[in-house]
Order: sequence, then C-alpha cells, then structure tokens
Amino acid sequence: MFAAGAVPTGLAGWWIGSRAGATSPLALGLIAAASAAFSAAASLLAWRWFVAPLRELELGLERWTRGDLSTPLDDSRMAGWRGLARQFSQAQTELERALEDAKADLAHERARLQTLIEKLPDALIMTNMRGEVIYFNAAAMPLVGAVEDDVRPGGRALFSPVRPEKWRMPVQAILKKHASGQDFVAAGRDGAASTYRTVVTMFNDAGTGDFGVLVMLRDVTAERKLDALKEEFFQSAAHDLRAPLFAIQGYLRLLRKTMAPDERQTNYLDAIDQSCDKLTLFVKDALDSARIENGRLSLAPAPVDAAALARRTVSLFLPLADERGISLNTRAGGAPPAFEADERLIERLLHNLVANALKFTPRGGRVLVSAEARGDHLELAVEDDGPGIPEGQRTAIFERFRQLETSGPKSGFGLGLSICAKIVKLHHGVIWVEPGLVSGSRFIARLPLTQRAKETVS
Repeated sequence: MFAAGAVPTGLAGWWIGSRAGATSPLALGLIAAASAAFSAAASLLAWRWFVAPLRELELGLERWTRGDLSTPLDDSRMAGWRGLARQFSQAQTELERALEDAKADLAHERARLQTLIEKLPDALIMTNMRGEVIYFNAAAMPLVGAVEDDVRPGGRALFSPVRPEKWRMPVQAILKKHASGQDFVAAGRDGAASTYRTVVTMFNDAGTGDFGVLVMLRDVTAERKLDALKEEFFQSAAHDLRAPLFAIQGYLRLLRKTMAPDERQTNYLDAIDQSCDKLTLFVKDALDSARIENGRLSLAPAPVDAAALARRTVSLFLPLADERGISLNTRAGGAPPAFEADERLIERLLHNLVANALKFTPRGGRVLVSAEARGDHLELAVEDDGPGIPEGQRTAIFERFRQLETSGPKSGFGLGLSICAKIVKLHHGVIWVEPGLVSGSRFIARLPLTQRAKETVS
C-alpha cells in the first residue's frame, strides 16, 4: 500500500523539481494536489484489493488454529477475491464436518472401551516407570486397598488416583509375586481370600512416549479349588489302586513261572503286563504330583553321568520305539563328565519327556535325546518329529492337568510335563519347549552343574 502511493508522488516530485523554473506556482500546486489524490486512490485500492483480503484470510486461519470453524470470512473485506472466499468457506465447512465426525467416532470408541473395561472381570493396574499408579479399574481397587475417596471423581472405567505414589508398595508386592512365579492372594470383592494369576507387560504411551507397566490380575480361585479337588481325588485313587495293581503284577509273574504259555497266551500276558506298567506310571505320576504339591519331594544331589543317563533312557525305551517304527537315538558327546543332581528325579524327567515324544511321533519319525554343556549349565533336550506345539500352548502344557489340544484321544492325567517342570525348578533350572530344527518339538531342560543339598520344592 505504501509503495502504491509513493510511486506517483515520487514521479510528481521529480517532474516539479525539473520544471521548477518554467512552471507557474498555480500549475505546480495543481500538479501536487493531483499527485496526492492519485496516491490516496492507489493506496485505497491496494488496501481494498490486497491488504484487507489477505488480512481477512489470516484472521480466518487464526480462528482455525483456535478450533473456531463456525465463523465465516467477512465478504465485505474480500473485494474481488470472492471466489477464493467461497473456496475457503467450503473448505472450512468440510473440515468442520470431518472434525464433528471424528469427534463422534472418538466418543463412540471411548464409550465402547469404557463398557469393555467396566465388564472386564480382570483387575487392571497401570503404572509409570517410577512405580506410581496412573490408572486402575474398579476390580483392582480392593486388591490394593483403594476406596472411592482415593480416586478422582468422574471416572467410569479407569480411575486416576489422587496420590499415585501411595500405591507403589502394594503394586511392588504384586510384581514380586509375579517375578517369583507365585499367584497373588488378596481379599476379593466379597472380602474372602481370592487367588489371582498375574500378567505383566510394558507399554509405550503414544502421546508422551513414556514407558509404563500394565498389570492384569485374573481371579483363578475356582480353578485352584478345582485343581485341589482333582489332586485329592487322584491321590486317593492312586493309593487305592496301588495295592490291587501290585497283586495283579505278582500273580502275573507267578503265571509266567508256573505255566508254559503258547504264543497266543504269551501275547495276552504281555498285554496285561504292558497295561499294568502303564497304570503303574499313572499311579506314580499322581503320587509324585501330590508329594510335590505338599512340599515333601526333597532333593538329594550327587554326581550324575549325564551321557550314561541319556544312553540308559534310550535303551529303556528302545523296544517301544522299535514297535512303533520310530528311530530313537542319543547324542551326548558334549556333556560334562558329571554334574550334581538328584539322579532319580533327573531320570524321571528324561523318562517323561521321551515317553511324551514317542506318544506324538508318527511311524517313521525320529526322537533324539541329547546332553550338552552350556557354560556352567547342562542342557538336556528331547527332540521329536511330531506335529509340534502351537505357540499359545507352549507354557500351558507344563501346568497340572493340562494336555495338548489335539483331535486325537487323550491319555493320562496331564501330570507328566508338570512333574518335569517341578523337577527342573527343584534343581534351580528352567524348562521350555521350542519348534524342532525341521518339524516337531524340542523340549529343553537347562540345569546348573552344581546344586545346594536338601532342597524342597513348593
């Protein structure tokens, strides 16, 4: 605008200066007045056609940044830019509509999430990395001793505590139980003691980028009571079955000594013998599981030859493997000369793993038992060519009364792998299952080479 008025004024001044001696004062005054009028008109046009419209657009954008999408542009200030003003207003209307739709979708998702969390039976606790509680849901509040006055009003699903640091110690107690592999026991909604299984994961806040910890607690009181009833039943059944089972095996041995059975009768006696062995294994599983749960299974460590133990296990199961057309071998060249362990329990561990592998390996498959030193640990592994274990079941199969979910018939009580897990824990080791190198599964028990004597598992 300044330039638009200055140009004609400057030209007029130059012309008057060059003609000062040849022009009358009246003419010079008229020229100066005309120049000033022209400058004023140019400035007015510049303001109306350029400055005012651009200023109005600037104000409109400022309103957008403040979230005001309802105030239109002032058409009287847009002069010849009416087309741009209409496009601006149209864009503003579309943006306002899109924003309203986004708000409606967000409100809908928020309501759905709140409903989901409200109906969720699990307790949820969210903390920052300092251990201060950010949120917890209604199910979690009684577990840490929080009441209505301890949270800010207005929450429906997730509640924000008034003093986040107040709940650091109760949450740490839950995390310690989780780290030790133990269930968390606390008073439930009805005041009675309840048992909770914990799941702990880390998360990243998408808004702030800060990390936090999410603790989920599921009430497994009913499951634990059912497990106790199962344990009591199996223990009673095992004790009641043991005496008649021993009698059957004794009379079977007498029959073999006192008669000369033909081939058909020999097959019958072998079938009875195999059934007795299978039933004996079930009874041993039930009794060992009961001793483990009652804390009566003690560790008696002594030097054990891992390679010899692996070969002995393979030799024991070789007839069963040949009968099923399965290749059973051992590889123990990398095992140490000896390691400290309870040989009876480690032998039971290998027996359970090999028996489990043979059960799921098809005819023509292979099972490999290996023992290798890994630093200050020994790794005992049993690999098979079976169907493999889905990732979601690789932890659950080590729980009591849990068996692999297959379409085929199930046998046993689902105690074999849980006993393996307890034996490994008793030796301060870890056990896991992973996919085989080609197919099937590979069970690995990692045990320390030295043990502390007279330990009892709980």
